[in-house]
Amino acid sequence: MSEIQPRPGGMVDTARQQAAQAQPEQTVTNADGPVSYQAVRVREEPPDLGTARTVTLSAANPVLTVLYADRQRRSAVIVAVDNDIYLSTDQGAANQVAGGASAEIVFYLPKGLPLPVANQAQLWAAATTTATSSRVSVLVSQDSMP
Repeated sequence: MSEIQPRPGGMVDTARQQAAQAQPEQTVTNADGPVSYQAVRVREEPPDLGTARTVTLSAANPVLTVLYADRQRRSAVIVAVDNDIYLSTDQGAANQVAGGASAEIVFYLPKGLPLPVANQAQLWAAATTTATSSRVSVLVSQDSMP
């Protein structure tokens, strides 16, 4: 099936020419040399879903998952509410530091300081102290479909 071409100087042809002139032409260099293309406008879309939850670290549960691996997650914010906490992408490292042990292999998050997370990895929280409970609030923004 052949494509119908617009009539030269017609409304469709004129609209296409005006649109082409309105967009700046960009030049990119690849292995074959410079390649020209028209710029494409994009618009940031807000995430579809927002979820919030709180996990509580205690002497019985000093290490818990605060973020699961999620390919649809755009961002998250983590806040330690009661006590400082440790964060780690490795569960073994989080278990090693739970309760206040050496903390050189994890991220230290002081209480009350919101931490933005812009990756999709799993993240564990470990209590710096097990004398009292430590609440950790998590707010997640994610897309509903991949």
